[in-house]
Amino acid sequence: MSLRLRTLLSLSFAGVVIATTAVVSAIVDYEASHRLQKELDRQFIGAASQLAEDLDRGIYARLRDIINVSSLPTMRHLREGQEEERRNILEALKRTQEYYAWIGFTDENGVVLQATNGLMEGLNVASQSWWLGGEAGPYVGDIRSLRQDAINNPGFTTKLSNFIEIAAPVRNGQGLVIGVLGAYVSWDWASEQAANVLRHQSQKFELLVVSQQNRVILGPDSLLALDIHLPDSPRANAIGLIQWPDSERYLTGFADTKGFRSFKGLGWTVVARQQADTALEPIRQLRTVIWRWGAIIAAAFALVGWGIAEQISRPLKSLAASARQIKDGARLIAFRMQQSAPQEIHFLSDALGDMMQQLKSRETALQRQYAELDMLYEGAPIGIVIVDQTMHCLRMNVKLAEWSGLQNTVVHGRTVTELASELLGQFETPLSQTLLSGSPSYNAEAVIEGKANEVERHFLAACLPLFEDEQSGPAGAALLISEMTAQRQAEYFATHDSLTGLANRRFLTAYLFQELAMARRRKRKLALLYLDLDRFKAVNDTYGHDAGDALLKEVAFRLKNICRESDLISRLGGDEFVIVALDHKNLNNSARLAKSVVISLSRPYILGGVHIHTSPSIGIAIYPDDADDETTLLRYADEAMYEAKKSSPGQYRYYSLIKPGLLEAKGGSDSVA
Repeated sequence: MSLRLRTLLSLSFAGVVIATTAVVSAIVDYEASHRLQKELDRQFIGAASQLAEDLDRGIYARLRDIINVSSLPTMRHLREGQEEERRNILEALKRTQEYYAWIGFTDENGVVLQATNGLMEGLNVASQSWWLGGEAGPYVGDIRSLRQDAINNPGFTTKLSNFIEIAAPVRNGQGLVIGVLGAYVSWDWASEQAANVLRHQSQKFELLVVSQQNRVILGPDSLLALDIHLPDSPRANAIGLIQWPDSERYLTGFADTKGFRSFKGLGWTVVARQQADTALEPIRQLRTVIWRWGAIIAAAFALVGWGIAEQISRPLKSLAASARQIKDGARLIAFRMQQSAPQEIHFLSDALGDMMQQLKSRETALQRQYAELDMLYEGAPIGIVIVDQTMHCLRMNVKLAEWSGLQNTVVHGRTVTELASELLGQFETPLSQTLLSGSPSYNAEAVIEGKANEVERHFLAACLPLFEDEQSGPAGAALLISEMTAQRQAEYFATHDSLTGLANRRFLTAYLFQELAMARRRKRKLALLYLDLDRFKAVNDTYGHDAGDALLKEVAFRLKNICRESDLISRLGGDEFVIVALDHKNLNNSARLAKSVVISLSRPYILGGVHIHTSPSIGIAIYPDDADDETTLLRYADEAMYEAKKSSPGQYRYYSLIKPGLLEAKGGSDSVA
């Protein structure tokens, strides 16, 4: 009876375990399949949608590049002598984005005037699709291959097999099309976008791009240029199991490109796919694992039913004792086990011992990683400080301590206010706002005045909240500070004349555009004085260029003493200067300023013991009486200046008085004796 009972108990336990395993396997199989489907759906559609959006945004960005460059004054006004300047603009645009393969500017007849690397210059491209489209408006052409006869450089074709055409019209001040600005963008750009998307995916799958004509334009080499017919359903951000031309079934997700802002898109479809066997392999493996462990457990329960519970319980107690020792802090690597314990328990003991060894190895690795992170933290080229909720410093790296004039070892526990750092004090407000709102704060700036001969230093910071859990507010914040002094100096030198320190032509153009818009809204006038020094060439020829440079510096100094702080003084180049006088009331205002300039600049200059005499010729144009845009206003003032120079040195003329018929009617023009 005892033997039958043990057998029955063993069979009963084994049967219960097997039945339970079957139920669990079915439930887990269903749940895992459902969750895997959702996860793959999310990843495939997410990746396809991301690539579709990246492609649309990238093409839009290149289109905006072309439109912006086509609207530059240098492109819109075809003056002689500016060919090299236009070519430099195209080369500069090409350098901003490595995937620009070619950029060219044509006249209204389609003849390429200027182009990057001189490619296609002189060729007539009026028959090409990009020129025809670009003449009508902003244009983006679908991907295509470059013909051998489309460019006057055979080597160029071998480097560029596929490209996207982008073009935009160039209009003059009257809105008439005077040319087309076009560009070839290498299709390698799209491949890199796809690689970037796949790089962040946990699943290994393929991304394809299919044109509106159902042709594969991006994907595996075996599918490139093939026509494939995508099913009408599933489409539009959906996923399904589809048989492809290689007779394999793939789990396939779709996302259509929809364009971005003014760019309407090219009707492409982004496809994410993975072989069905590969995609569903985790389910099969999980099912196998469940049944394998079910069989092991059933055998174990059969043994329990056979009456060896006591033999099992003793080693389990031993394992439990070892586990308690570990819980209490003992650093055990192996578990003590009786020799008579069942083999399965020994396996468990060995597995736990291996686990402990792995945990110890991971602990050592974590300690090493912490040391590496600490080294990166202290050696970072940016300043970093971490504070708690009450603005008390928890840690500061060496770089920030150096900038702040502090010792990073003594800041712990002190508030930002208590540190009395000029640099940290300027970031105290955004830091406190981040702690209150729990939202990051970016682009906070600070300026430290230079001492003695030191330069003014600029800093840019970001404040990031730190959370211990999702439910509570920020437990602290990290302040990351970068020094921007070199960048700010570069910005200054880009907009100011290096010799005189005055605003240069670039700054003047942007300034006039802004101030004319302001004057237009407020219905105010603005005077523009165009100055040219008389006999300046003779000074250079007689005394040398060093004397000429010294003269220009002195002229700039005198102009600063004459003009108001609200006026802008700009050096256009050579001996040409411009004064922009805001809030112009009447001609008396500009006449008074012109006379002061003539009197001041006509006084002798003593440079290196030599007396030098010069005087300015001034042309004056008034907004809106003479012109209502910056380009015309500058041109009219320039014309008036040349009229003043024709009469005699030290004269000024109003453009309104040199227009046909007005000079005689007004009895001449103003001058300074």
